[in-house]
Amino acid sequence: MGRKERRRSSLNKPLQGDYIGAKTNNKILSIIGKHEEKEVLFADTIVKMNRKCKLQERILLLTERSLYNIDPVSCKPRRRIGLLDISAVKMSGLQDNFFVICVPSEYDYLFISSKKVEICLQLRRQYQYVHSGQVLPIEFKNTLEYKVDNGVYREIKFTKDDGKLCQLKSYQIVH
Repeated sequence: MGRKERRRSSLNKPLQGDYIGAKTNNKILSIIGKHEEKEVLFADTIVKMNRKCKLQERILLLTERSLYNIDPVSCKPRRRIGLLDISAVKMSGLQDNFFVICVPSEYDYLFISSKKVEICLQLRRQYQYVHSGQVLPIEFKNTLEYKVDNGVYREIKFTKDDGKLCQLKSYQIVH
C-alpha cells in the first residue's frame, strides 16, 4: 500500500472484519437493508474528529457499496458515503492511528482507529470492486490537508517525538 512505519504488534494481526457483532445486530442490518445492502465487510467502534476538533465515538461500518458513520448509543446513522464518492485515503508515514477518508463532493473524515490498516485494506478491496478495477489512492504524507466544510480545510502535521510518539498539530486553512 505504500511506505508506512509499522508497529511490531501490527505485523501478524489477524483480520476479523466485524469486531462489534454487526452481522447479527438487527438495528444495523435494518440500516443497511434500507439501501439494499446485505454484507458487513468491516465494523468497529472508532473515534472521529469533528469539524470543531471534538473527538466522538462512532461505529464505522463498511458494506459492499457504502461506508457508514453510526452513533453507537442511538444506533442511528449519522452519514452514509457511497464508495463511488470516495476519492482517496490519506495517512501519515508514522506509527499512529489517524487516517482521512476523502469525499470531494462533501467533506472529509478524520478518523482514529488501531485497526486503520485493516480498514484501508478492506476499503481498498471493495473500492476496486465497485470501481471496476480502479485502485483507491492511498497517500502517505506527514502533513495532511483535509476538507472540514465547504471551502474550509484543516492541515495536520505529524512529527516524531523522541523517536516513539507522534504529535498532532492542527490549524485551519480557508481556500
